[in-house]
Amino acid sequence: MSNGPGDPPSHEPEEFDPESLGPDRIDPASLGPETPSAPDPPDGSEVDREIHGLFWWLAALANVALLAASLGVMFVVFRGWWALGTQLTLSGLVVGGYVYYRVRQFQSE
Repeated sequence: MSNGPGDPPSHEPEEFDPESLGPDRIDPASLGPETPSAPDPPDGSEVDREIHGLFWWLAALANVALLAASLGVMFVVFRGWWALGTQLTLSGLVVGGYVYYRVRQFQSE
């Protein structure tokens, strides 16, 4: 059955070429119109310093409000500490209300 010593038998197919399964070479120009690109982000130095400071101040206060309100509710529910939990929750709601008021005030200007 064999053609000679070390030769594969004649009934076996030739070695498979994995490159034969891949797509042919694709020319990127033939795929269609040019894809749009995103514009460059604006330079941060163009922002008014007052607005920049107000934004970060309100962002920090919003985080404090969320933390206080969340901790207050968790102290009441999981520990049963009504006094501390109520104070934290109300403090968080007051600070959150202030942030909401200042954002609305800024938007109306």
